[in-house]
Amino acid sequence: MMPLSRKVETPHRESFREELEPDIFRSTPILVDLPTGRGVNHLLASHTPPLQWSSIPQLPRAPLEHPARPETAASVFECDPAGLAAEQFRLMQRRLANLRPDGGSVLLTSPGTGDGKSLNAHNLAWALAEANHNTLLLELDLRRPSQAKYLRANPDESIVSVLNGSATSASAVRHVGDAPLYFIGQGYPVQNPSALLRSDALRELMSWALRNFAWVVVDAPPVLPIADVEELLPIIDLVLLVVRERATPRGVVQRAAERLGNRLNYLIFNDVALSSTYGYGYAYS
Repeated sequence: MMPLSRKVETPHRESFREELEPDIFRSTPILVDLPTGRGVNHLLASHTPPLQWSSIPQLPRAPLEHPARPETAASVFECDPAGLAAEQFRLMQRRLANLRPDGGSVLLTSPGTGDGKSLNAHNLAWALAEANHNTLLLELDLRRPSQAKYLRANPDESIVSVLNGSATSASAVRHVGDAPLYFIGQGYPVQNPSALLRSDALRELMSWALRNFAWVVVDAPPVLPIADVEELLPIIDLVLLVVRERATPRGVVQRAAERLGNRLNYLIFNDVALSSTYGYGYAYS
């Protein structure tokens, strides 16, 4: 593969980032730029192959009982594994693996809704599993759970079932596809999840997860305006903030970064026009 070469950024892109508080960038590096345009979104909207789910390996394998939903999306690793978006997620997993060779927990959040943090969490978990890391994706945005639309199924036992003691972690986890990718999700919104997020049961779940998986990827609530994500920070190793370029308001990004403080490790810029910032001297496909 030919090396990537940085070109001069477009004025539009520079102006967006230069408008942000410079201290954000001095203290928080950018992990990756994720591409925009019809390519990724169109692929995700149009490609819905059936996934095979099963229990974790030491339990009997169980087929997917819930039918695929026609309106749902798919991972970039399912619909365009050789494309630019998939390569950016591979870059993300490599940088995280270099930073923490023994793995750990990584939380993805965003300043508000609509920035793409859930899809980023989904694809990061897929990238880590593709690299042969045993990876667990935890859905902890309990007010607005959305991973089911990417995985096209709701498990019978949810993460809330684990937290309230009606299910065990081992019975709720599901194996997705052929890679070492596992998932504990939530099929319905929870109106007031703060008590669950600060519970000893969640800490026990995270401890179990880190004993059984190399990486735990947490799809977390947005930073603003609720305090849910702050309940999770004490049990997380790395925090990534997903920002939709040219869409997330500047003041909202700054307030989110201030609230996360020194727990914020990386920014991820979503919907970036990479064709104007990276020099590819050939058709990338």
